[in-house]
Amino acid sequence: MRTLSAFALAAVTVTTVLLGEAASATASTRWVNDDAATYFPPGTSCVNAGYATIQAAVTAAGPDDIIKVCPGTYSENVTISTNNLTVRSTGGASVTTVSAAVSFHVFNIAALGVTLKGLTIRPAGVADQDFGVNVAIDGNTKVKLLQNVIASGRIGINLGCSSLGSTVAHNTLNGQTEAGINIDTCEAPPFPGSHDNKVHHNTACGATSTASIALGGSSDTNKIHHNDATTISVFGTGNKVHHNTTQVAIVDNGTGSKVHDNTVNPGVCP
Repeated sequence: MRTLSAFALAAVTVTTVLLGEAASATASTRWVNDDAATYFPPGTSCVNAGYATIQAAVTAAGPDDIIKVCPGTYSENVTISTNNLTVRSTGGASVTTVSAAVSFHVFNIAALGVTLKGLTIRPAGVADQDFGVNVAIDGNTKVKLLQNVIASGRIGINLGCSSLGSTVAHNTLNGQTEAGINIDTCEAPPFPGSHDNKVHHNTACGATSTASIALGGSSDTNKIHHNDATTISVFGTGNKVHHNTTQVAIVDNGTGSKVHDNTVNPGVCP
């Protein structure tokens, strides 16, 4: 009996320690500065930064960490594979630029719950994979892309074949050759499509091919509202498209979408 009691007590003690360690674990704030004198991860400020590149901070991060990007120009392609990570600038998009180092997505998001905020993002050119931000994960992604400026590239923001529940808001997109904001790249079965995304209060001008804001053939029940755009292309089923201002009238090519209270203003995009 004593042996069993001692074993049980030891098990309880180990469990308590493990639970205590889990409970004490907290998210970290990681600081990125491309021209700091020295680096001591995770950093404490822009003066005392932890990383020279965004990718280094992302690779070191755990879920729920916050990565603060200090003003500067960063030449890199960043892949985010950690859930619930926030990457945001400290000084806003006007002073913080991330330019593609190679011809590929500047930010490739392959995790749930990622927030990307307040950056100027510059793709390398107009090749097939030259996207500003590519949401490459399927399911209820809950990605938030907020207050970014995306200049040039083939596509500014791409929500992939089965991307659900993301928010794209208060971004400025210009100079894309195919689409500023693209929802549902694959556009048809067997891919289930990109549903229940919110795209609002963006300025999307300059696309010369598909549309400034484009909904693919399997894009259903998305909410597209209060955007300024050159064009909006509506496909899919049950989308709500309202209170947008476009250079040309919106044409609903889908089924059962509610397209209403939109305004045509040829001067909305310079």
